[in-house]
Amino acid sequence: MKKEKKKKKIKMKKKWFLILIIGIIGITTLSLIGYNQLQKNTLKQLKKIYNEYVITTKNTSLYNKNGKKIGTITKNIPLQLEKIKKITIKNKYLNIEGTDYYISYKDIKKNKTTDQKKEETYLLPLNKEIQTKNKVTLKEEGKDIITLNNGIKTKIESMDDKNYYVRFQNQLLSIKKQKNIKEKELKDKIEGIANHISIIHYERIEADCGEDNCLKAASVKAHIQRLKNDGFYFITKDDFIKYYNNYQNVKENAVLLLSDSQNEATEQIKNEMQVDLSSITENDGIKIQNTNKPATRADQKESINAYLAKNYTIIDNYSRMAKGEEVPDNGRENSGNQSIAVLNYHFFFDSSIGEECNESICLEKAKFKEQLQWLQDNGYKTLTIQEFADWKDGIIEIPDKSVLLTIDDGAKGTGAHNGNILIPLLEEYKMHATLFLIAGWWDISNYQSPYLDIQSHTYNLHYEASCSDGRGKVACSNYDEVKADLQQSLDVIRDKTSFCFPFYSYDNESLQAVKDLGFRISFIGGNVKARRSNNNYLIPRYPVLDDISLNGFINMVS
Repeated sequence: MKKEKKKKKIKMKKKWFLILIIGIIGITTLSLIGYNQLQKNTLKQLKKIYNEYVITTKNTSLYNKNGKKIGTITKNIPLQLEKIKKITIKNKYLNIEGTDYYISYKDIKKNKTTDQKKEETYLLPLNKEIQTKNKVTLKEEGKDIITLNNGIKTKIESMDDKNYYVRFQNQLLSIKKQKNIKEKELKDKIEGIANHISIIHYERIEADCGEDNCLKAASVKAHIQRLKNDGFYFITKDDFIKYYNNYQNVKENAVLLLSDSQNEATEQIKNEMQVDLSSITENDGIKIQNTNKPATRADQKESINAYLAKNYTIIDNYSRMAKGEEVPDNGRENSGNQSIAVLNYHFFFDSSIGEECNESICLEKAKFKEQLQWLQDNGYKTLTIQEFADWKDGIIEIPDKSVLLTIDDGAKGTGAHNGNILIPLLEEYKMHATLFLIAGWWDISNYQSPYLDIQSHTYNLHYEASCSDGRGKVACSNYDEVKADLQQSLDVIRDKTSFCFPFYSYDNESLQAVKDLGFRISFIGGNVKARRSNNNYLIPRYPVLDDISLNGFINMVS
């Protein structure tokens, strides 16, 4: 009996144990099913939320890579996340691109806009870093953005008397200077930092004036454009003061423009040319001294080096100033009677490879090269058409040794398709010339070079002896015909700086059409040098013919 009772008890225990095991298995299975479903839902939510660009939805925590809270970040902060090829459940904490900080997927949403704040590309970081183990707050315009509980170690972008500025993604955030924050100079060198900044000082700028220390607004614009073309850029007065105080680095080729006069003319220049044109005041803590040398961090605060602009300073000297070269003031170089030779070429050929040309306006390649060599050896400046027009209008000054090379038509030897003599020689000698192209006859793409300006020589009115008196077709066409043709030419060339009358032939109607279309200047013949006193639309030129000797060329130019 006892044995039977014992067996029954054992059976009951086994039965309950089995039930318990089944229950545990069932609960475990249900838990696993629930967990897997939760994981699936989490992964689904992760994939839905993840984007390279997100924004925080609330004031929330920042984490390290192990998921430990290390600080906080405020609501509505745009973030760029590290790119993830395949989202998995492990990506609950998402890495903020370029940092060691992570954020929970629960606290972000996709950012509809990825617009980043515009940063000045000429600024470079300081070669320093800061470090603190104490709690630190990063701010933007006084508003708390990030708080880090265990401090920070990061490079300094810039600073001022009260704050360090550090980069958090595309934002510059400030950290208040404190005694427990240590500065450290870094050993790595930053390439391209400016070792000087050229300050160009304009005492007075007016719409129109004639004194040595007063410059026309148009002249200042021409100076600025020249420097932009030469690869220089312009910083603000505040940028310079930070640079001088070693609070900020800037890239090479920086220029600061200053003007004592703040008036309608300077405001127009600021707005049109997008430059700062400030005055130095007592609050700036520095003073400039006109030494015709560049400013450096070694200058004394009471005597920062600057270049003084005069209304007779030649245009090339502004580039020399910007480079930091010493440009002494030698007084007015040019008299009011300055004259410039405008040379008129047509066709080029190379007899050394069997080419021939029997027209008097054909020039042998060797002669042209000899002329360019003489100009280079004797220090002549070959003008762009813009420079010539600006000189003609009294906007800029140019050296006495200046010349304008012009070529008519676009025929033999002038383009890539018809001999290609002109452009390679200009580029070899780094000299400028202007081609007056018959726009309806040849494709403008055949004449592309930084040393060749393309201007109008009509679209399809380049015909000689079309009138009963022997004048060219432009002169014997009516106003509407000339204007329509020149407009077609402008549609191709897209530059109204200058026009050249074919065969030097014109009449009152054609002159009026040129003026009404907005051309600044136009050229004819004449065999004399051009002067500022010439009519802007009847500028003379020297034709360069096949029988010219080097001495004859020298006599024309000099």
